[in-house]
Amino acid sequence: MCCGREGEGLEHVSVHSDAAGGPVVGLYLTAPSLAVAERGALAVCRRALSTHSELEGFAVVSCGAVLVPQYWDRLTLPDESGRTAPLRGPSPQESTHPF
Repeated sequence: MCCGREGEGLEHVSVHSDAAGGPVVGLYLTAPSLAVAERGALAVCRRALSTHSELEGFAVVSCGAVLVPQYWDRLTLPDESGRTAPLRGPSPQESTHPF
């Protein structure tokens, strides 16, 4: 967490040390797009590797993002009017909303 910078949207970090093929670091980021989230995750990981000597010998083998299906599933539920998609664009408070 200490390697995230303001504006990168880093919310949570988890480490799976017993994953097949070596440790896996999971980052939860809020971002306006998948590409921005992936770039942010890679930047945080590279920053951690170069900043913390206890991580010497580790390397980023791959970096990718997954979408949270519950979020997208929720978007398909009708609102009080019966609509399944909003008729307006995102407000400043909803800057990560895909519509």
